[in-house]
Amino acid sequence: MNKKSTRWLKKHEAELLGLKVKPNEKRRKNARYKITNEQWQSILDSRSINKKSKPLKHSKEIPFVLSAWNNNGYMMDIDEYCSHYKLPREDVNNYKLVSHTGTPFYNILFKENSLLGDNFDYIGELEKQLKTLKPKSNSKTQGTGQGVITLTDFHFGAYISAMKNTPDFNISILCNMLETAADGINRFKYSNVHIHILGDLIESFTGLNHKNSWKGLDKGMFGVSAIKLFVELFKRHFLDKINNLNTIKIVAGNHDRVTSSKDEDTEGGSAELISWGLKLLGYDVEFSTSIIKHIVDDVCYILNHGHHGYTKNKSTEELCWEYGEKGYFNFIMEGHLHSRIAKLNAKQLSSFKMISDDSIDCRRQVCASLFTGNSYSEYGGWSTKAGYTITESNGNKGVNVFDFSI
Repeated sequence: MNKKSTRWLKKHEAELLGLKVKPNEKRRKNARYKITNEQWQSILDSRSINKKSKPLKHSKEIPFVLSAWNNNGYMMDIDEYCSHYKLPREDVNNYKLVSHTGTPFYNILFKENSLLGDNFDYIGELEKQLKTLKPKSNSKTQGTGQGVITLTDFHFGAYISAMKNTPDFNISILCNMLETAADGINRFKYSNVHIHILGDLIESFTGLNHKNSWKGLDKGMFGVSAIKLFVELFKRHFLDKINNLNTIKIVAGNHDRVTSSKDEDTEGGSAELISWGLKLLGYDVEFSTSIIKHIVDDVCYILNHGHHGYTKNKSTEELCWEYGEKGYFNFIMEGHLHSRIAKLNAKQLSSFKMISDDSIDCRRQVCASLFTGNSYSEYGGWSTKAGYTITESNGNKGVNVFDFSI
């Protein structure tokens, strides 16, 4: 239980925490409140907003945030916030005040916030924001063979800190992971490198994918800003560093929707926007809302995120029969679980296997996630180290699999 202690707070700080404002003590400009350590940390963060922000490592750009502080140093309510920044208050469907970062801001969901169902030109806005991002010609080096790189569950924009077992996670950490992975991939010296991305590229487009999604977001990381910055940083910290890059295959995950409700967007609009942005920069990208089949040498890769009922409820043989290729080694690769294993009970955990199904001509495997987990996965007991997977044909209708932890 988080114990409370007495702290001196100013009026606007008490309002920030949602406390009932007390009159100021005599000869002081604040009053005493009993608050938790977590609440006190939020206040300390808010008091540091005038300090110089530390830029993202390897990045010249700090995400822009519309601060909820007014010119007098007080917290704006949602009406003042919309008026101050000329936002259409009547179109606000839901909102949350995000205060765990250095600069508090409102995470706003506008009405009918879907890729095809509203009047906002997402494609036009994204194209405008990406027009200054110049494509870079792919590095060509001497190499042999074809390598397949599998990345899954980026959850770009998520912010995880100070958990008991789960490592910290933020944008800078993710960028460092991608650079580490790029260096590891180049050591294999493949003549062709294919990238398979298995979904959950961003944490949340609206900030409200789940009831508490907004609490775990880095500042400003939702909407078109999240899409644009993902494309930019993924290009800079990963794709531009890969030698002999060939194709990119992307399937959507459950976090890639552009609506707060999973019933309104079942096709992963955010992942589709990212795919479109990468195509705009000249990359060879194929996107699917659900499953992609990709044949490399004598291996048929069947890629899916792993959250759809029609893949979860089908056996390996059924998926191979429906989506695979006869005469090839069929390899089903999935993500979603933020772990290399399936969600198991305590008894099953004692004897888990990374591979969920394996036979002479097919395999089904849950791949390592870049996202290290959150409170949900930690309390459930299936978080693991971040990582990525490299696979290649063994020349005899089978695969060599290299699993890397970061």
